[in-house]
Order: sequence, then structure tokens, then C-alpha cells
Amino acid sequence: MVGVVERFISLSKLVAGIRFADYVFGEPVPLGSCWIHPQITGIYAVLVPDPTWGPWQLQPVFFGVFDPQRPCQLSAEQYNCCLRVAGGKGLYIAMYNTPGVYDPSESYRIQRELVHVYSPLCNREAAEGPSGGLGQKLVALEKQNQEHEVLLKVLLAAIGHLVQPPQETKRRTVGFQPVASTSRQSTPQRGVPQTSYCS
Repeated sequence: MVGVVERFISLSKLVAGIRFADYVFGEPVPLGSCWIHPQITGIYAVLVPDPTWGPWQLQPVFFGVFDPQRPCQLSAEQYNCCLRVAGGKGLYIAMYNTPGVYDPSESYRIQRELVHVYSPLCNREAAEGPSGGLGQKLVALEKQNQEHEVLLKVLLAAIGHLVQPPQETKRRTVGFQPVASTSRQSTPQRGVPQTSYCS
């Protein structure tokens, strides 16, 4: 592994390597025991073969930070996540050396930037926790459902105001109308003598 570290240091000084955002990582090597010399500070990327990615055809599934205080070691949970995502394919690692940066916050800033740009699956799972992600998704779905219900009610109310049946205006009836019983007596009928009551 010491040979890998020396190779990493020499490759990170060259332009050759795998690029993520504006950072050129060293050439990817198969993931073995991830041991880095304690004086090196930088970022590492765990990669899985993926033909849809180019030109290296390796997709990042985890970005981590190593420095003199924290050597590059994947936790068991992170390693298992990477294995699950790999689905039986081999895992690779590429490293980016941040020479002259002794402030670990700069390495963490770069890690956050890369996680934001590439959204690697194992970084998301680590941030959400085993069940925290499901709870957050459930809350988000409930909130979205409530918003949709309110929007639907507003739309239905607006449609109800727009689609009210028009008030019918009374039209004069055309044709023969049946005569009401009270009106028959007041109208004179043919052939019947009219009697008048005069006093």
C-alpha cells in the first residue's frame, strides 16, 4: 500500500487522473486496505464501475476526508453501503492531495462541494442515517399532500364560480296555452247568453 501512496502523490502532481468538479484526483486503484501516510491531507473518492460515466467509466459512491488527525478509513457502515451499491462489482479508490492545506475545514469544504455536485449514494445515506431519511421523506410527502389538497380546493372553488349555471330569463311562451279555470269564467263564451247584474 505504501507503493500506492507514493504513486498517488506522484500522480496527483500530474494532470493525468480522474476529474471531479475542478479537482484532479489520482488514478483510481482497486480498494484494499485504505492506509495513507499521516502527513498527507486530502479527499478520497470510492468508485464503482459504471459504463454510463466517462471517460473513466467509474461513478463516485462516497467522498471522504483524510488528514493527519484522521487517517483514511471507511467505517463498517460506509464500506457496507459501498459494497451494496457496487452490487458485486469491484470498488476503486482515487485520492486528491491538498498540499499546503493544514486546515481540515478546507478539506471538508471540498468534500461538501463534491457531495453537492455528484450526490454519491453512500454520502446521502450517511447524512440521513438508517431511519432518518425515511422519516424526512414521510414528512415531506405529508406536507406535499396537504399542499395539493389546498390547491385542489382552491381550484374547485374557482371552477365552481366560473361554471355556475346561467340564470334563465323568462321567455314569452309561444303557441296555445291552457286556460286556467279562473280565467274561463271571466271571459265570455260563445253561444252562452251573458247575464248582467245591474242594480
